Amino acid sequence: MTSESVQPGGVPLHDPFPGAPFTEAVRRFVRKYTVFTGRASRSEFWWWAITSFAIALVLQLVPNVLTQEPFLESQVGSYLMALWGLLTLVGSLALGARRLHDANLSGFWQFLHVLFGIGSLVLLVMFLLPSNPKGARFDR
Repeated sequence: MTSESVQPGGVPLHDPFPGAPFTEAVRRFVRKYTVFTGRASRSEFWWWAITSFAIALVLQLVPNVLTQEPFLESQVGSYLMALWGLLTLVGSLALGARRLHDANLSGFWQFLHVLFGIGSLVLLVMFLLPSNPKGARFDR
């Protein structure tokens, strides 16, 4: 095992990191941006979800404050938020697939997102599932 594959928390990059701290979860998201194999712990997934939501909210609200437009009516903010979504789309799908793998589910369950509302709700429940040791079948 090389020093490049072991993170500061002592957990190899290819393994899930239960209890990952905020900075480590974001670092893993960036380093594994296009990796759809392997697993991701709940903390890795949820730290990124919170971070991404907060950044999107700031991108939407800051132009409102600067231009004195009514709440959530800034076209610039909407464009910035859409750009953020596009920039993080592949990484978020990869992280979602790894999170589902950790619960011993196929990453293809993310296609439920196309069923607006109910599909995302079902996926939310799946993302909340605890780790399942059988999910190791998705590792290398």
